[in-house]
Amino acid sequence: MQRFILFFFILFAFTAKGFAHELSNGYLTLNYQQGGLLKGELLLKPEDIGQAANLDSNNDGQLQWGEVLDNQSFAEQYIASSLQVKQGETKCDVATTVPSMRSISAESLIVYPLNVSCQGTGEISIMYQGIFEVTPTHKLLTTIKLEQETLTTVIAEDKRILTLTPAALSITTQFFEMVYQGIWHIFIGLDHILFLVATLLTVNLARNERSWKKEDKKRDIFKNTVILVSAFTLAHSITLTATALDIITLDSRWVELGIAISVMLTALNNIFPIVFRLGFLTFGFGLLHGMGFASVFAELNAQSNSLAMSVAAFNIGVEIGQLAIVAVLLPLLMLARNWHVYAKTIMPFASSVIAIVALNWTLQRW
Repeated sequence: MQRFILFFFILFAFTAKGFAHELSNGYLTLNYQQGGLLKGELLLKPEDIGQAANLDSNNDGQLQWGEVLDNQSFAEQYIASSLQVKQGETKCDVATTVPSMRSISAESLIVYPLNVSCQGTGEISIMYQGIFEVTPTHKLLTTIKLEQETLTTVIAEDKRILTLTPAALSITTQFFEMVYQGIWHIFIGLDHILFLVATLLTVNLARNERSWKKEDKKRDIFKNTVILVSAFTLAHSITLTATALDIITLDSRWVELGIAISVMLTALNNIFPIVFRLGFLTFGFGLLHGMGFASVFAELNAQSNSLAMSVAAFNIGVEIGQLAIVAVLLPLLMLARNWHVYAKTIMPFASSVIAIVALNWTLQRW
């Protein structure tokens, strides 16, 4: 069976098309000044604004800085149409100036300074329509500072309008918003899901005479699951917090590459076991996944006075999403261990498919 799996892996490794969530994060900050003026910045990935605003003049797929400057008027028009601010019923004027580049978590972003002039009265509302036509999973991490209040939230395709009401500005509302974002981040992150699935595929099995056998004791299955899930949780919580607080910084490209490799190696270890103390392996790989989760907060440390709350809430959401996956998967694994074909065929085949997908991610991210 192992020879067949190896042949299957080699045969499809370079033909299967892998996919994972490609994060498209932007950042919007606005600080309220006197006289109805808001100053801030809009930060977008070059490939996002380049495609959405047609900045790539020669259509070679590589946005150059010269193209950004030459086509600044296109970007200004796009931002003016995509970002609308109102105070009461009166539309505010949104103006941008010369862009610059900034590195956040070792990822280069284009920074467009914003000057928003409002002459109306009443609550301020923001409608953002940008990038979604290019990348539907685009998220705009938004921080609005008023006189005594700060709102930190996420604008997404299904939530494009933000009104600065007292309810929206409350800590409770912001907390649950970040919990929701943590849950959503798990469910759109196929690489994180497949790592968790690959990790758990053998918790219902025991190694005996160089082959996998059914694990008879339910207590041991639960124990193994708790150890692995706890190791993953502890590890990614550490690096999520440390990265979000800017204590550690690693190039996001290498983080994403490392995550892909971790999924591949975990799946291959199910088929050709080398590491048997999976708790240590899961903890080590979990550190990489935590850095991937933290990309959402790359700019918060410089813009928000509620960073600790946001990180804690987001982490809680990640854990809720993770436990939901475990709650669905574990009963199925408990049942499947009684099938003779599970240890001999289903588990190796499922692991090989995961490894193939992860190998494609590795090649794409290299």
